Amino acid sequence: MPLESAYIILNEIMRALEQPHIGIVGIYGSSNANRKNAVDKVTKRVERDGLFNVVVKTSVKKKPDSKRIQGELGNLLGLQLHEKTTRERATRLCERIKMKDKILIILHDFQREIDLAEIGIPFGNDHKGCKILLVAENKESLPHKMKTQIEIDMDKEVLLDPACGGGGCGGGDV
Repeated sequence: MPLESAYIILNEIMRALEQPHIGIVGIYGSSNANRKNAVDKVTKRVERDGLFNVVVKTSVKKKPDSKRIQGELGNLLGLQLHEKTTRERATRLCERIKMKDKILIILHDFQREIDLAEIGIPFGNDHKGCKILLVAENKESLPHKMKTQIEIDMDKEVLLDPACGGGGCGGGDV
């Protein structure tokens, strides 16, 4: 992916995350390296800009395991989940996430629908300060039921503005 396109796509992701009415953003692209690079750059940028107080990320994998995802998110938030049932763990995880004013939860290797409430991830009206970034290999891996409000194709060719010498205007610093 040309550097200018990477800047433009990164800025598109950042604009989506900055929108107060958008809670779930999906990004997808065939290159694992590009997806990982985008997640790393988004993480650095939101931390640098203070957009979120907390950023946590975990892999969803082909066969999502709610207890594993809960455990990983809990550990990243300093929470040990010893409860036996998924529901009890979800309640505790949800309470911990709601304690964070502005939190970005990145779910990468996203391949199939998961129940965010079952895991304990509040979104929408349940916690307006919680944003979710779903990272997938292709658009089909972002099921309609996941309610992504914006989906960004990282494989698309970005048309560059000729007024900027064929480059992206204001790509800025990452």
